[in-house]
Amino acid sequence: MDALLLLPVIKPDLNKLEEAYEVAGDLATKAAGAVIRVPKFFQYDGASIPPAAWQTIGTPFDPRFMAPAVFHDWLYHTHQIAKDETDDLFYDLLVANGVNKVKASLMLAGVETFGNWYWDNDTDDLAYLKRLAARIRKDGRDPAYYGMT
Repeated sequence: MDALLLLPVIKPDLNKLEEAYEVAGDLATKAAGAVIRVPKFFQYDGASIPPAAWQTIGTPFDPRFMAPAVFHDWLYHTHQIAKDETDDLFYDLLVANGVNKVKASLMLAGVETFGNWYWDNDTDDLAYLKRLAARIRKDGRDPAYYGMT
C-alpha cells in the first residue's frame, strides 16, 4: 500500500460530514486480484466509529485507521470489488497498520452489520462522484483509471 497523505478540508464536499480529509496523492493497494486506486482529491470522513465506542476502539481519525478507511470508503463508492471483499480488505489493512486483531474484528463486525445501509450509492453519492470525476479530468487524469465508470 502506498503512503497516505491527507489534507484537512475546511469546507468539505456537500456529500461529506462536517469534518473531512482529502487524499493529497494517488493511493494503490491490491485486493481480490485487482489493483485498487484511490485518486487524489477523494474526500472521506474517517472511520465510521460511533462516539460511544471511541474510548474502546478509537476516534475516526486515528492514524492507524485512516488508510484502511480511505480504501473502504472508496470501494463503497465505486464497487470495484464485492462488499464482503471490501470489508475483508478493511480488516486486513487495519491489521497491517498495527491494529490488534480483536479491535480489527470489532471494526469488521461493525461494517459487516451496518455497512449495508451505505453500500448502495444514493443520489448525493452519485452527484459527488460526478463532481470528483470532473475534478480528476480537470487535473489531466482519467477517472476510469480509478475504477470510476
